[in-house]
Amino acid sequence: MSELFKPSGVITITTDFGHRGPFVGTMKGVILNRYPSAKIIDLTHEVYVHWPAEAGFWLERSFRYFPAGTVHLAVVDPGVGTDRSVLLVVGAGHAFLAPDNGLLAGVIEAIDATVIKVEEGHIARFALGSVSATFHGRDIFAPLAGELASGNTSPAKLGRPTLDYIPSLIEPPESRGGALHGMVITTDDFGNLITNIEAQALAPFRQPVVHAGGHDIVLLRTYADVAPGDLLALVNSYGVVEIACAEQSAAELLGLGRGAPVAVVEGDSDRRE
Repeated sequence: MSELFKPSGVITITTDFGHRGPFVGTMKGVILNRYPSAKIIDLTHEVYVHWPAEAGFWLERSFRYFPAGTVHLAVVDPGVGTDRSVLLVVGAGHAFLAPDNGLLAGVIEAIDATVIKVEEGHIARFALGSVSATFHGRDIFAPLAGELASGNTSPAKLGRPTLDYIPSLIEPPESRGGALHGMVITTDDFGNLITNIEAQALAPFRQPVVHAGGHDIVLLRTYADVAPGDLLALVNSYGVVEIACAEQSAAELLGLGRGAPVAVVEGDSDRRE
């Protein structure tokens, strides 16, 4: 297993902590205490709070842009302080560290992954001296990430492979009644509605039309293909279907957000919203 992961010294951090308070900064300090040469990258700290699915969604679609040997630390942890497990996933030359709450399910399915539940003895060995019941990101996950990234420990030394982990809490898109049904995973700062429908799932449709919020929206190539204020759908830079409103917020216009149902149906060349 060790040969599957050779640390590069890079660590990404994904959380739902936001940027108020010292939480993210303190995690970085703990990592640097364990590994002063670490290169720490903030993937995002604006994940919807208490919703591991969004963190996993972004991590699954972002990790390949980082060098092999990167440790990806993700903490969206509504079960902090309980007996939920600490999960370590190794695959595609990367290591992923997160609570066992479904966050890493998409990553596990996307790669040839080895899944490890970090054993309690190793958690105690590497954790800070006093582990709080509310901040395992600082007290447990950050020290483990630093030790992995530095090479002071390896995945094989932290536990044994397992098939027992929490699956994703989000159902994958489903084909039903001639339509492909998915959902909005998140919105971005532009008000774009980002779904879990992958580009390759559109292959059966000759003229894909996205149905959301009572609107039928034609799939186009880019935002400038419609006039300002008009709706469009497109495949975004992360390879999933996105609903946008040119130079405005689709989320506000449609009144939709996280969890909203979306369907792709067969349209015709004359239908356009």
